Amino acid sequence: MMKLRDTPIRTKLRLVILTTCTVALLVACAILFGIQYYVFKKEYREDLASVAGMLAGRVTAAINFENSARAEAILGSLAVKPFITNARLVLKDGKTFAAYPPGTNGNGKIRSANEAGELWEDGAFVYAQPVEHDGERIGTLYLTSNYAAQASRLLNLYLAIFCGVLALCVLVGLLVSSRLARFVTAPLQKLAVTVRTIAANNDYSVRANKTADDEVGAFTESFNEMLERIQNRDEALRHEIAERARAENELQALHAQLLEASRQAGMAEVATGVLHNVGNVLNSVNVSATLVAEKLSIQRLNNLQRTAEMLQTRNGDLGEFLVNDPKGRLIPDYLTDLSRHLIAERREVLTELELLTRNIEHIKEIVSTQQTYARVAGLIEPVRPDVLMEDALRMAKGSLQRHGIRVIRDYEECSSVSVERHKVLQILVNLIRNAKQALDEANPAAKTLKIRIKETAEGFVALIIEDNGTGIPEENLTRIFSHGFTTRKGGHGFGLHSAALAAQQMKGNLTAASEGIGRGSTFTLELPIARKEATA
Repeated sequence: MMKLRDTPIRTKLRLVILTTCTVALLVACAILFGIQYYVFKKEYREDLASVAGMLAGRVTAAINFENSARAEAILGSLAVKPFITNARLVLKDGKTFAAYPPGTNGNGKIRSANEAGELWEDGAFVYAQPVEHDGERIGTLYLTSNYAAQASRLLNLYLAIFCGVLALCVLVGLLVSSRLARFVTAPLQKLAVTVRTIAANNDYSVRANKTADDEVGAFTESFNEMLERIQNRDEALRHEIAERARAENELQALHAQLLEASRQAGMAEVATGVLHNVGNVLNSVNVSATLVAEKLSIQRLNNLQRTAEMLQTRNGDLGEFLVNDPKGRLIPDYLTDLSRHLIAERREVLTELELLTRNIEHIKEIVSTQQTYARVAGLIEPVRPDVLMEDALRMAKGSLQRHGIRVIRDYEECSSVSVERHKVLQILVNLIRNAKQALDEANPAAKTLKIRIKETAEGFVALIIEDNGTGIPEENLTRIFSHGFTTRKGGHGFGLHSAALAAQQMKGNLTAASEGIGRGSTFTLELPIARKEATA
């Protein structure tokens, strides 16, 4: 069954009109019937009381003269009142003195009333009228009427009238609803069609047709104006969306460029650290090579060559030359002294060559570490955090030693972290380099770099780098990670910004803390713990 809310508006309007008319008619008929019934009952009783009073006055003489025939003749005048079906004149002793119609005056009794009033006898409406003479009651006149039949006829009359009026009301309602449907529902249905078309096609250029200059027409004009505003807003919104999409694409491109620049800056930081450490080691290599060259350039071998040539010229009398010639007698001591010096120089050269070899191995180790991290770029893998920290310290070892920085390690047993090796290396090298520069600027009595590794309760491993250098002002704690922000002369502001971005890309976090100027700083790199299946 179709629900009322799903029925067309034309049908709803007709139902509303018909229902309203019917209810109004029912209420009007009920009120009218109530009024008429009240008037009918009042007039009926007044008429009955008037007739009873008139007859009571006329039968007084008949009772006094005990002329029952005269009394019945008087009661016979009730024939002109068809609604009175029976009349009885009862004396004080309860006997019927006269009756109407004639022949009904037997010994039957009727319930008497001491005063005038209304009675019900065997379902009939009875009116009792006292008959008095000289102020004395000599009898009672009872008039029985067919009140129920009269009321029934009145009700049937009103029902017939109601049915006719109802039929007329339905007809008028249908005519009115049809008329209203032409001027009200038809334009509304057209508006509904327009709305469905707009909703189906998202076309706000559609307009509703105005059919009249009434309220519906005004509503149609307002609807069209609303559509025009929506269309203009929709076009502006589409343009804004296009502009935002273009701006977002540009922002993504700039973000990609920034990430690339940050990545390159980070790589440059690492490369700078690598080259700096390699340069420090090369200084040692240069010193060792210079010492070796100096040892080999000493003229002792030239003197040995002249001594050999002298001995060769005295080949025939070599014994005489060594024994009797003053120069010859110096040769054995010279050779002994020369051998002793050559052995010492050989020992020094071997020591320098050993140091040179170690320095070259150190250079190879630094370069190999950098190459290892470069090869795994972009690969997320489980790595032990202490290994990452030691690789970063190894690359900065020479610089830290040259600047007299003491490294204190405090490593707890921690789970592996899931990261990109080269990104973590970039971050750690940058933080260690910043700590070294802060220590150089502050130049405390004991330059200390404390490295701590611990596991947090939030599923992260914290790598903490703490120094006792220059410290960070409170207002700069939230700005040092911004792109381009730097407090160091000649700085580019890429290092910490790229480090923070790299940490976020690995679902980690990089934070800074400091108690103020001259009180050192602490940088904490939090990295996510690797899942068990990833480390299996």
